Amino acid sequence: MIHMALIPFFLKNTQCSGIIQNHFAAKPYIDAWAPDTRTLTRMYIRAKTRILKSGAKATSYALVECHRIKGAPKQRTVLNLGQSFAIPKEQWRALILHIDEGLRGQSRLTFESEGLRHASETIVEKLLEKGYNVDDPRDDRDAVIIDEVHHTDTRTVGGERVALKALQLLGFAKSLRMLKLREDQIHLATALVVGRMLLPGSERHTHEWMHERSSILELLHCDLPSLSSLYRIGDALYEHRQSIMDALFGTTKELLGFSETMAFFDLTNVFYTGRKKGDLLRHGRSKEKRSDCPLVTLALMMDASGFPRTAEILPGNASEPATLHQAIAQLNGAKPTVIMDAGIATEANLAYLNEQDLDWICVQRTKTPPVPKDAPDQVFKTASDVDVRAWALPDEGGERRVYLHSEARQAVSDQIVGAQRVKFEEAIAHLNAGLALPRRLKNFDKVQIRVGRLIEKYKQVAYQYDVKVTRKAGSTHAEKICLTQRPAYEACTEALGGYVLRTSHVEWSVKKIAQTYWQLGEIERTLGTMKSDLGLRPIYHSRDLRIEAHLFLSILAFHAAHLIRSLLRTVDIHSSWGTLKVKLNQMHRVTTVLPQNATHCTLLKKDQDLKPFHRKVFRAVGLKTGTYTRRMKARRPAKGHANM
Repeated sequence: MIHMALIPFFLKNTQCSGIIQNHFAAKPYIDAWAPDTRTLTRMYIRAKTRILKSGAKATSYALVECHRIKGAPKQRTVLNLGQSFAIPKEQWRALILHIDEGLRGQSRLTFESEGLRHASETIVEKLLEKGYNVDDPRDDRDAVIIDEVHHTDTRTVGGERVALKALQLLGFAKSLRMLKLREDQIHLATALVVGRMLLPGSERHTHEWMHERSSILELLHCDLPSLSSLYRIGDALYEHRQSIMDALFGTTKELLGFSETMAFFDLTNVFYTGRKKGDLLRHGRSKEKRSDCPLVTLALMMDASGFPRTAEILPGNASEPATLHQAIAQLNGAKPTVIMDAGIATEANLAYLNEQDLDWICVQRTKTPPVPKDAPDQVFKTASDVDVRAWALPDEGGERRVYLHSEARQAVSDQIVGAQRVKFEEAIAHLNAGLALPRRLKNFDKVQIRVGRLIEKYKQVAYQYDVKVTRKAGSTHAEKICLTQRPAYEACTEALGGYVLRTSHVEWSVKKIAQTYWQLGEIERTLGTMKSDLGLRPIYHSRDLRIEAHLFLSILAFHAAHLIRSLLRTVDIHSSWGTLKVKLNQMHRVTTVLPQNATHCTLLKKDQDLKPFHRKVFRAVGLKTGTYTRRMKARRPAKGHANM
């Protein structure tokens, strides 16, 4: 008998094709055979007709699989399809291919019809329920040269699969197709974003990651791109940044079911360590205390769920209050409540928001007044179980004001101010002691200058003291330095844990105003993921266009990473993205060479078995938990070649 797996070979052989075709033409139950260049499936659909007592014909259909027992070919029915099987005969081969790929967890080919898609999904589901394993051996003969089996390549795959699933849920490829990007460009853009998620760095770093460590190119079915093509696709993404962000945000709203009711506006900056070249690179106030480096400013508008709504890349010396107008202009008519910190909440910006008919919440920019002496209007606890006292202050100019005092904020402020006081007092005491010691500063004018510098250095607490330098009679030297506490020393400590909130929502309760503003802190902590885990800083490029593309890639990576974290929170996984990507990158895909003879072999590409953590993550994001196996026939490499 002829092994079923050899049928395609014999059909191609001109000397015996007629014999084989005539042989199987006499057997009408062999109606569909589906050899594939990637995986050779051994299943086919059998149609069997019988005559009923009434004389009518009835045809039943079955999914049949070929295998060998002791070298002899056998067939077994793996699933009865019944008499109502309605897929036309000309589509049976395509159906077998779809079933095979579905069982192997591979990406589906394009379906010719909705009926074909439904039939393949139904059959795959039934086979999996029966415990069918597509990777079980179908031949009991030893067809592999065991002594020459070896592994040629091991690449990370867990993070890649999860990241690709997140981009699929966001409709990333669909949004790029609407922008008329080619399929090869879409694959490169996807790989670039996944690289920024899993191993952040420059495009050169990502190119090395694709080439040497990751399975992303295999999963996307594309070849290794050139480094320059990665730069070009990054430029193209930034060129269409607003359309892409609108599409991703709209998809996220539909996916998670939230409404656009809050918008949190914040700024951050990143530093560049090379020679300043572009117009964006400017020296300014660094939030990382890197005043020695030029900066670039990133202005972000984020939703209450933490997803980026708008983004604008500005020069490093951009004024914080002046950036709000550009962000509001990108909301496309949406009317969320804008929440911002004191650095942005100028009177001019608040007036602008009122003109745009937008509600807002912010912290009062002026010095915090003392804690009210009367009993608080309300006392409640934060999510971290911290007591907060709240007083409703008189409304002013059509806005509501609320005074809040937090025990935790008070404790932290007391600790900071206490440390500053100790340092300031010790510095003054050291300077005063030196007036009586040799080779120490004694000149009255120079001592005055040194005191002034200390007051400037410790200005957070220096205003709480009176510092007086006394001149020695008949000399140019200072005699002593007197340090006394002002009334502000005690008064200031009472207000350190307090702050005043202002809002246009005059109808809101005190508690709702406070809890809404506190979400800004959560958003800022979420934004830390982009800064620390997604390669936002430092900048490796000097040209403006490259800088903008670099930052925008981090924003896209953040959107996908934040979606993954949002989905994982539903299964009680609250790890940071930095922790998640380390664990996901521990899962690998191994290529094994199975030599069959002197010239040919089978390449077996297979993900390692899922650990409990990976299985839980895969299920949470909607990935299958199979082994993702792929077999390929290949010629054996010449001796001395380590890789296939």
